Amino acid sequence: MIYKFGEKYVVFTEEVVNTLHKYKQLSYEAHESGGILLGKVYNDLIIIDQVSEPSKEDDSGRYYFFRNVKKAQRIAEQAWKESNGERLYLGEWHTHPEDVPSPSQDDRTLLKNMLKHSRMNIDFLFMIIIGRDKPYMAALNKRMVKMEPLNILQAADGLNITIYKNNDRIYGFQVAGYLDFAPKSYNAAFSTVFVGIVNAISALTNLEDYVFEHRQGFIRFLAPDSRDVRSQTIMDIMLVQINTVLQEMKNTGMDKFVEIHYKEQNI
Repeated sequence: MIYKFGEKYVVFTEEVVNTLHKYKQLSYEAHESGGILLGKVYNDLIIIDQVSEPSKEDDSGRYYFFRNVKKAQRIAEQAWKESNGERLYLGEWHTHPEDVPSPSQDDRTLLKNMLKHSRMNIDFLFMIIIGRDKPYMAALNKRMVKMEPLNILQAADGLNITIYKNNDRIYGFQVAGYLDFAPKSYNAAFSTVFVGIVNAISALTNLEDYVFEHRQGFIRFLAPDSRDVRSQTIMDIMLVQINTVLQEMKNTGMDKFVEIHYKEQNI
């Protein structure tokens, strides 16, 4: 799942999505379940890649869930230490016995209090409520009066390509979105370009220090400290390939659904 939060993309890993879905309250006997959200925050990207799961230390019923505060704190601290400070507490999740859930006043108060007392160096938190049919995804930051739903990335949003540069050196890229309404050949072409570039760098260079994230509808590759000549040559080839695909799309009027940006920045 990919959402937008301001200028940031919010990506939920497949493992997280599967974990959340398995706790849907599909039977009348099912209790509410819940836990905390954990992940990594970059300049223009948030990846939620871990969640805590309910345990016997929590208190729950069909219409309520109270997680154990001390256990959640231990989980968050352990994740932070094991990731060398990269994986942070990012909010709360729980289930509702509703097809399309909405937050209760208790839910709103919880997130507001957690944000107020959070020791993490971020000014926002997420609230995820898993319903039987659809989830409720929202965020709250310190400037907001109330939680605001996240916007899921749609096919109509097209494809957004970001090329990261440091002076004249390309050190990475990010691609988010879909072209489901376009001929399948364009999706295949872009997928071949970006996945192929990562595979080429892995096979043909000695580059080891990099960030690589790949989910459905999303791919990100960054190697900010690389000075490898072969790596840079491969990145230059990538630009030629992108422009070739874009030129073909221009001939059919489909290039308007692709945005490409160049950013001078580090991770």
